[in-house]
Amino acid sequence: MLRACVLGCVVVLSVIGTGLMSQETETTKSPSRRLPNNYAKLGLSDKQRSEIYKQQADYGERIDSLIRQVEMLRKERDDAIENVLTDEQKATLKNLLAETASKAKAKKSKAAGDAEPKAGE
Repeated sequence: MLRACVLGCVVVLSVIGTGLMSQETETTKSPSRRLPNNYAKLGLSDKQRSEIYKQQADYGERIDSLIRQVEMLRKERDDAIENVLTDEQKATLKNLLAETASKAKAKKSKAAGDAEPKAGE
């Protein structure tokens, strides 16, 4: 039983990590036309700026490709881990994940409600 709980936690953390990684990928997909910190203070020429933007775009594509590869490997790992479970364990895990998601949603909703000013304040 303990082993199933530990495995369930590992899968939950993997799913959460994958979700976070997906968010990170979304932010890195659009190439930034922004100089690195303090570069604007260096008196760069237009040619230097163009070269920096080109390097950012080139490396950005390579980084995005590697991130997609990591995401695919995580998915394969998670599938392999899940395949170790029995059908009953998979059903239990599905319920646990749904419960965890529901609690997280309720907590987020409550936190958003606490941030809003109350009537009369």
